[in-house]
Amino acid sequence: MIDLRNLVTVFVTTVGYPTFDACLEHLRAQDSQFTLQIIDHVAPMSAAFQRMLDECTTPYYVQVDEDMLLYPQAVRTLYERLVAAEPRTVQYVAVLYDAHLERAIHGLKVFKHTVVHRYPFRNVHGCEWDQIRRFRAAGYVDIRAPLAGATRHSADTLGLHGTLWTPPAVYVRFYVLELTRRMGNRTHGWLLDAAPMLLDRFLKGPSEADFYALMGVLAGSLAETLTTGQERDYRTYDHTPGFASLQRFVEEARQGWRDGTAVEPGQHDIDLLRDNA
Repeated sequence: MIDLRNLVTVFVTTVGYPTFDACLEHLRAQDSQFTLQIIDHVAPMSAAFQRMLDECTTPYYVQVDEDMLLYPQAVRTLYERLVAAEPRTVQYVAVLYDAHLERAIHGLKVFKHTVVHRYPFRNVHGCEWDQIRRFRAAGYVDIRAPLAGATRHSADTLGLHGTLWTPPAVYVRFYVLELTRRMGNRTHGWLLDAAPMLLDRFLKGPSEADFYALMGVLAGSLAETLTTGQERDYRTYDHTPGFASLQRFVEEARQGWRDGTAVEPGQHDIDLLRDNA
């Protein structure tokens, strides 16, 4: 087992999501040793990322979300890929297999801390891309593993994502994805194919995760892009535009209509226009 404890810190961000324990279990099963730190209930997201910059004491660090389940070789591979890249490369982004979308996505990142600490995160929508633009302007490079042809078990795929979704989490995820796509982020173009796939899958076999994901896409397509200036904050997820109304709709649909009497197939409710005439 390779000892990376003086070279790599793995930061795991958590807000108490159900997959947190599984995430740690997969990290304990890695084929390398490293320094591990937990970023616990820090918000907004930009503040959690900044905590990594401030607290890292190793030359490299890995950013892991609590909904990522990494394969045993993941941390070692991330380190080896970044070290092998040209010297001005300061970020490498690996592939994860999203179990919900049934497709490969980007998400798992390793950074050269000795450089990126000069580019602090700002509390703006898309804080990670904001940082990337600034270090790119200074001549540094970020690399992304190719998605084309990537599968659950291909060489560039280093773990799983999206193995479990709660209604607010999946709604916010797809709300933000669609909003970000509309704001011009070309890395989110895959959503144009994923959304129809989710709809087709929901029509064939309805699931709560697919329903909330689709409603998130719809809400993101209607949201005003000019008024979303700050980064995501888990404390406000329940206040994401449209979510509270959607929850009420789902609750009422499950309980049946609370007012009025049920009608048989082919019947209709009172015609209010006729009765008020």
